Amino acid sequence: NQAVGTQLQILGGLFVFFMFITIIAAVLDSRTATHGAAYTSAAGQMRMLSQSIAKAAQLALQGNVAAFAELKESRGDFALLLERVSKGGTIDEIDVPASPDSIQPVLQALALEWDKTEKNAAQVLEQEKNLQTLGKSVGTINSRNPQLLELAEQVAALKLQTGAAAREIAAANQLVMLTQRLAKNANALLVTDAIDPEVAFLLGKDTNTFRDVLAALTKGSEAMRIAAAADAETKEKLVELDGAFKEYQEAVAGILGNMQRLVQAKTAGSRIFRDSGTLLKATTDLSNAYAGEIAGRATNT
Repeated sequence: NQAVGTQLQILGGLFVFFMFITIIAAVLDSRTATHGAAYTSAAGQMRMLSQSIAKAAQLALQGNVAAFAELKESRGDFALLLERVSKGGTIDEIDVPASPDSIQPVLQALALEWDKTEKNAAQVLEQEKNLQTLGKSVGTINSRNPQLLELAEQVAALKLQTGAAAREIAAANQLVMLTQRLAKNANALLVTDAIDPEVAFLLGKDTNTFRDVLAALTKGSEAMRIAAAADAETKEKLVELDGAFKEYQEAVAGILGNMQRLVQAKTAGSRIFRDSGTLLKATTDLSNAYAGEIAGRATNT
């Protein structure tokens, strides 16, 4: 009886021990599954952020105010998620350790891609003020262009009606043409991903030409062989045109005065867009790596 009692005690002890081991294993499996879900969620969020960053950068290059806030927030979120899956931290209110060793090479590849995008995003954000100035300046040009065109056309019509010299009529028609080319080139600088130096040069050249031709038609110019305006109506229209052009000219100056910084920002934004596909692939590779890790653990279990 004593031997039987001893055996029952031993069996009871073994039962408690194996139950303890089972509970520990279940807890560990549950924790591993929870961590795996958090890692996978982070990878999915980074996939979406890689595209949000590219979209926001493109809009920021056009001076869109909200785009800068989105770019800044998305960049910060991506960097934080990458740091936490790499070194450990809180993801979706779950505390996770650093990703398993098997995942680290994939994370390192992603970090290399992210480093390029993060630096380019920083460069775009540094030029927020200048890019917004570009957007506002082009907006001013677009809003003033119809008035400038109408006044230039009226001056050209008056020159023709009053029998002005052919050179004066040609100069007035040149102003009409320049109003359209100025607006076209200003908008080209805004919407394109990279600034064409020739377009920027032509914008400055046309602005100066408009100013000089307008002055010649108003006050006369021996160099251009243009006589000063004589009739009252033409003089009045030229004064109106000069007033409308001043704000236009200031807007162009606002663009050209920051051209070097704008070129750098546009280049950085273009790189973000160009690299967005590679960054998306790197985040997809990470998501697939986590899925493979989870599947492998399930098979081993």
